[in-house]
Amino acid sequence: MSPRAIKHRLRSLVDLGCLAFGVLSYYEWRMRAGLTILMYHRVLPRSDCADYPLESLVMPLEAFQQQVAWLSRSAEVVPVAEALERLAGGEASVKPLVSVTFDDGYADNFEHAAPVLESNGLRGTFFVATDFVGRGFPFWFDVAADAWTRLDYGARMRLLEDLSSSWGQDSRKAKCGADLASWMSALKLVPVTERDRCVEMARSRVEGEFDATRFRAMTREQLVELDRRGHEVASHGVSHSILPLLDDTALAHELRASRVALSDWLGHDVNGFCYPNGDSDPRVIAAARAAGYRYACSTIEGLNRPGEDAFRLKRRPIAMRRVFGPDGAHSLLGFRTENSGLRSTWR
Repeated sequence: MSPRAIKHRLRSLVDLGCLAFGVLSYYEWRMRAGLTILMYHRVLPRSDCADYPLESLVMPLEAFQQQVAWLSRSAEVVPVAEALERLAGGEASVKPLVSVTFDDGYADNFEHAAPVLESNGLRGTFFVATDFVGRGFPFWFDVAADAWTRLDYGARMRLLEDLSSSWGQDSRKAKCGADLASWMSALKLVPVTERDRCVEMARSRVEGEFDATRFRAMTREQLVELDRRGHEVASHGVSHSILPLLDDTALAHELRASRVALSDWLGHDVNGFCYPNGDSDPRVIAAARAAGYRYACSTIEGLNRPGEDAFRLKRRPIAMRRVFGPDGAHSLLGFRTENSGLRSTWR
């Protein structure tokens, strides 16, 4: 048995043991002390997930259906803005308060995720990047991941060698092996212009064009329809740039232009924001407040309690590797341990 399979088997045994002793029930009861925000990106049929380069960003439709059905029975699920109002007002609930959020603005959010929520009587929050939705510009990380996975080992090493002079001695290259995760992590640390140059260099070494159909955005009309049907549409910036790396002018543009565009499309103010990659610092947080937002989500894990800073909201990422077993089957028990925070405590 492989180390990964052993780890999954041990994790399953821990999950079952926790359930048997009532620990999971305690953690789910404890959720009522605040707001749990779940983070998703894409929801696709299982057959489309197999060759998707960024596994952490996709959830099979069938698994998502099971998760949402459980949430509809076990939690009070509302969009983030409404949940924050309830939290601030001290509104008591016999069930945990949960928000389901989606980052980026992919077409499958409208085609698959929203209908699943609606069929269970629920509504979600959709954080969208306006250049992606409004202008059809693909995300740099989709292009970078697609190119990297189509290069063989030798081509990847040659690419890193060619980039080494511009990356310098502090060696992002030294931290970047021939695997996708380290490539993407290194690119996130590079200033925007240099990052785009790296991505274009990788793309130019791949045969064939970037297949944009695999990474389609929602349309403006679909965003308006989501809003009309009671979902919350909020901002994820203009271009999904890592905000702490930007100068003040570019930072203000990412925050303000995206809010103006979305408010114009929807016909009302947009008050929510989500930091791309979850990255923020005091300067970014101050700029988000100045841009007129009322809250902002991070990727820090945890429960949001009354009175905490609304511009440092915590979320729990729901990823395949966390809720699927070694046999490839979705584990609802695994989802519950992630949703409740039990698994993050164990980690």
